[in-house]
Amino acid sequence: MISNFKAETFGCVTLIEGDCYEIMDTFYPFQFDLAIPDVDYGLDVTKMPFTKRTVMPVKQKNGKSLNVRKSEYKQKDWDLKTPGLSYFEKLFDVSVHQIIWGIDYLNIPNIGNGRIKWDKCVPEKLSFKGFERAYCSLLDSEIDIKLLWSGFRQAKSLEEPTIQQGNKKLNEKRIHPTQKPVLLYKRLLLDYAKPGWKILDTHGGSMSLAIACFDLGYEVVIIEKDSDYFTDGRDRLIKHITDKKI
Repeated sequence: MISNFKAETFGCVTLIEGDCYEIMDTFYPFQFDLAIPDVDYGLDVTKMPFTKRTVMPVKQKNGKSLNVRKSEYKQKDWDLKTPGLSYFEKLFDVSVHQIIWGIDYLNIPNIGNGRIKWDKCVPEKLSFKGFERAYCSLLDSEIDIKLLWSGFRQAKSLEEPTIQQGNKKLNEKRIHPTQKPVLLYKRLLLDYAKPGWKILDTHGGSMSLAIACFDLGYEVVIIEKDSDYFTDGRDRLIKHITDKKI
């Protein structure tokens, strides 16, 4: 039962600390309408150069550049390999639809041709990769999403997805090396989730999906195994909720 794991609820968001393999065994078939996991890509990403502390010039709205110091992420071993077939069997058993990030690195048999290509709108040298793709069971072809995301270069809004946020104080704080923006998850939910759907994320990480679901009112269960990431992501969600009440 879920009660055997550390779980906390914040409105429509439930966070569970533990192994997603074990926790998914407690769910019943098709309990969730849509799963949106950002699984391990098997690239050992925490050891990559972009995760180290560096100083980068960031272009301002006035045309000038500001040198900004990037944070250094904790080096961990969670991204040494991709999930095994048993993970995807469990995921497909407990969810009706799926949007799975990292499809270019995964071997998932018998899936369709639906793909979402996220264009980060920056040169690849300024990012881990200029784009990322996800499998989407709700599509039968590939669609593109443009949303600026690279360090301090972050999209202003869904209405202006390629325009840089002018006020850096409004930028998302990066707490995870593979953190995806809240705006990206809001785009996915608005485009593919129906009102009342229950959402699942087995790899919570920075909890960006938790924040997106909280803002849009979707019931979601977020699982994260790593205690550091769980704590940091939980604190990020709590701060977001507190700030919204001010």
